[in-house]
This record gives sequence, structure tokens and C-alpha cells, in this order.
Amino acid sequence: MTKQTAEMEVHFEDLKEEDLREVYDLCMETFQESFAFEEIEKTFQLCRNDAHYRFLVGKSQGKVVAYTSINIFHNLFDGRRPIMTLWYVCVSKEVRRKGVGRLLFREIEKIARENDCEIIYFTCLQENTGAQNFYRSLGYTDEKEKAFVKYLD
Repeated sequence: MTKQTAEMEVHFEDLKEEDLREVYDLCMETFQESFAFEEIEKTFQLCRNDAHYRFLVGKSQGKVVAYTSINIFHNLFDGRRPIMTLWYVCVSKEVRRKGVGRLLFREIEKIARENDCEIIYFTCLQENTGAQNFYRSLGYTDEKEKAFVKYLD
């Protein structure tokens, strides 16, 4: 699906293997992390055909400018409608504040509605106040629930 900001067109599609390196670079730059690319390749191969996973890419002029991992699942106690979780929501530094993030979330919400999701859930680092303000501007709230994280490594 192609969407447009005032400054650029962005086409959203599922991640293709040939775009994996570009997505890897975007995520490593955005989150200042360091994972072995081979591990990312293995995870992509493991999940790419699982209907519960979706790796969404936004491209402008053939270049990856946005990405998120989507997981859709049912919780036994939250009713019959599924929940969507997002991981690694990122927009390239070169196109931030140009509407690409809004387009990305418009596409995410479209996918959530198509899958009859009840909730979209994601975390954000406490120190990333810019992202938090952006998410609030889209109608997301952190007033009702807080995420707790424990890294097991």
C-alpha cells in the first residue's frame, strides 16, 4: 500500500529477504544495538511463514525508511479478539518529522483492523521522550498500564 506525506511517498510491504540488511542497519542505528546479522537472518527464516508474524517495511524511492515487527496473538483471558504487539518501531533519521511515522502507524492500525485486533501494544524506552510524545499525539496512552521487562541473558 502506498501512502503519501506532504514531502514524500512511502510504500508499505512485507519484508523481503533482499531488504533484510537494510532493515538490520536501520534498527541497529535507531536502537544503538549490536546483534549478529546471521542471528537476524535465522529469526527471519524461522518466522517469515508464520501467520502470527509480520515484518512491515516502509520504502521511499526504493530505500527502507521505516520498519516494525508485528505479532498478532490471542490471550485466553482477553476475549476472542486478538492483540497486536509491535517491536522495533523505527523510522530512518533522514525522514523523521516528515510524516513517515504517522504513515507507518496508519498502516499498522489498518493491519490491526483487518485482523480484528482489540489492542495494539508496544513498549518505549523511558528516556525516549520524543517517541513517547509522538505516540501520545497518535492517541496511544501509557496512563493505564506500564510494561515490565526482564532480560534473561
